[in-house]
Amino acid sequence: MANETKLINIYRRAAQQLRTTVRRADPRKPIILIRKVIMGDINKIASDLERETKNWLVVEIPQEYKRGSQQAVADASKLGLTLDKTGFGQVHKEAIQALTEDAYLDFAAGIEGVRRAGRGFVSEIVKKKINERIVSGQLEGKALETVKKEVKQLVDDTGFTALVDRGGKHWSIDSYAEMLVRTHVIKANGEGTKNRLLSNQVDLVEISQHNSSCPICQPYEGQVYSLTGKTEGYDKAPELPIHPNCRHTYLPYIED
Repeated sequence: MANETKLINIYRRAAQQLRTTVRRADPRKPIILIRKVIMGDINKIASDLERETKNWLVVEIPQEYKRGSQQAVADASKLGLTLDKTGFGQVHKEAIQALTEDAYLDFAAGIEGVRRAGRGFVSEIVKKKINERIVSGQLEGKALETVKKEVKQLVDDTGFTALVDRGGKHWSIDSYAEMLVRTHVIKANGEGTKNRLLSNQVDLVEISQHNSSCPICQPYEGQVYSLTGKTEGYDKAPELPIHPNCRHTYLPYIED
């Protein structure tokens, strides 16, 4: 499998750095300086994530695509089929490029969410600073500690939200990245398998079985589909992954 842990750990460290950046903000500083310092640090962390993500994707997505292709050859061999396993031509290269670009767009959306969350935190710090100064007339002693405590609690409760999905779930940047890593790895693997099978005129596939308790996956497990949707009597195969973090794969299938 791809080196998933490497990128996941990079995002976990970044999430901690982001929280620390906001917590250590000094509300006594001028508002313009608070914005400059905090957003400067956040933008630096976000830029580092963009670079590390690109570096990871351009290595791991092609490798996972090739693993899927190689697995198709191995699985077909078990059925007595010999697939042409010659090198990756232009079509495969374009497929890999498209997969890499799609994955990066998903990560980029999360990273932009980090920047957006940072701006939100800065606004909250400014509001709390102004409110305390209005109430106490100054931002020292107890008033200062109150603001710092409220900011820390805000970061702990909210975190750096990368995305809010259609169901209203808030994804922190590290949990969102972990989901994306696993989703795009299995997607690249599935595309490698599918394209190798189709290039050898193998259209029927079985969805792998894992005795899954997942209600989304259960209807598909062990079922046979047509990759193109053109083989009579078979429905078109679902795109893999079926859902985020899904581990199902395509297996070549031969009719009796």
